[in-house]
Amino acid sequence: MIRSIKIAIADDEEDIRQYFRRLLPKLGYELVGEAENGRELVELCQTVKPDLVITDVMMPEMSGIEAATEISKTQSVPIIILSSHEKPNRDTNTSIVDYLQKPVSIPDLQAAISRACPAAL
Repeated sequence: MIRSIKIAIADDEEDIRQYFRRLLPKLGYELVGEAENGRELVELCQTVKPDLVITDVMMPEMSGIEAATEISKTQSVPIIILSSHEKPNRDTNTSIVDYLQKPVSIPDLQAAISRACPAAL
């Protein structure tokens, strides 16, 4: 039996979080939490233990890259980074598996999730 992938999202823009809040369940994924900044994302991941994280790169308090580094210290969870700009530099000690440029298309998102969590599909 195929299980639903539990996804946590982070973006400082409410409209982006709302987009994922509506879209992910329609695509068959379970949204287990959302955060407005990187610090909240780190705390959220400690609580909900998601199968996948989708996060914006530029957020207040802690960037998505910094949050990915912190999350990777305690969990092995794949992370997809969203950016409005070019692919950012990243710490090679993180679990970042993909970068998507905003606005994210549904086919690109589904392909990135499939690459990040192939065993769950």
